[in-house]
Amino acid sequence: MLGVAMEPSSAAATAVFSDFDGRPVSFTDVLPADRWLVVMIWSYSCPVCAKEMQEQADLHERHRDGRLKVLGISLDGADAALEAWAFIEEREVGFSNLLGEPGDVTRFFSDQTGRSFRGTPTFLIYAPGGTLKAVQAGAVPPEAIEAFIYDQEHGAD
Repeated sequence: MLGVAMEPSSAAATAVFSDFDGRPVSFTDVLPADRWLVVMIWSYSCPVCAKEMQEQADLHERHRDGRLKVLGISLDGADAALEAWAFIEEREVGFSNLLGEPGDVTRFFSDQTGRSFRGTPTFLIYAPGGTLKAVQAGAVPPEAIEAFIYDQEHGAD
């Protein structure tokens, strides 16, 4: 279900987004050294993202003190920051979200994966220490993410 990732380029490590207060945030600053990171790239105008956002919020809550965390990256940009903020507020999302300009987010995705961005939602899964392990466009059930991480940790293919 989850696509195997390629080695990310070093250019992606310098990707800078902003938080919803407008402060710049470097992607490397949010990569946990000791936990898996599930990144969901989303847009407030994406109907599938609405359902996925809630499911990923539940995943994040289940593992709040565990082995993974979830991070959202909105590609809605500064012009739609209010709509993106309202999208996460309405869903009472408990995980961090960043905001990026559409071109910056798609460039980040391409730098990370060596692939063209296909649409929202899109998921990137990083192992502890920041190695990209999986990429998937479209909806991904949290159970599939948990199974993938379990398999990675226990040496299953």
